[in-house]
Amino acid sequence: MTWRIYVVPTSKRSELEEVLTKDDLIWRQTRILRDAAPLGGAADEAYLYMEGSDSAMAHADELVTKVAKKVEPAVAEKLHTQFKEEEEKSAQGMGLMFSD
Repeated sequence: MTWRIYVVPTSKRSELEEVLTKDDLIWRQTRILRDAAPLGGAADEAYLYMEGSDSAMAHADELVTKVAKKVEPAVAEKLHTQFKEEEEKSAQGMGLMFSD
């Protein structure tokens, strides 16, 4: 799976939500939107993590970059690790809820 991380000003968050919900291809991809400050970013920004097929991510680049910017590669790698760790912790928590 291909992934991207974008940064969006909080003032454009509603525009981003519109892009994410109105396009069927983007809607079907993994999307996580988090405030940037807890992840080391600016207080007036949010990070959008997306994961999906190569073609879907290319399509996302076309649409999402109208309201957001792709995060530079070095920062994106660090954020990707944080998003994946968060996802793993969440999955482990769900496992604990349903175990004996």
